[in-house]
Amino acid sequence: RSIHDRDMNWLLQSDLMIAEVTNPSLGVGYEIGRAIENNKKIICLFRENKDHQLSAMIRGANQLVCINYSSFDDLKIKIAPYLV
Repeated sequence: RSIHDRDMNWLLQSDLMIAEVTNPSLGVGYEIGRAIENNKKIICLFRENKDHQLSAMIRGANQLVCINYSSFDDLKIKIAPYLV
């Protein structure tokens, strides 16, 4: 309970949520849902590779910005405009 409450407090105090969604996670999915519920800005990061596909639920959610990236340098370039 303490981890849940701490993380929800952080989420509710934040202006922006950045979620790494390359590997599916129930916890991250829950946090994304709660962030949507609380009208937070949300960026989902997905590392492109042949072994993983981004969840259709994440890709199809209008409330999310999804950024595909192939390397850390690529990610830095693509995420920069959202962090101004």
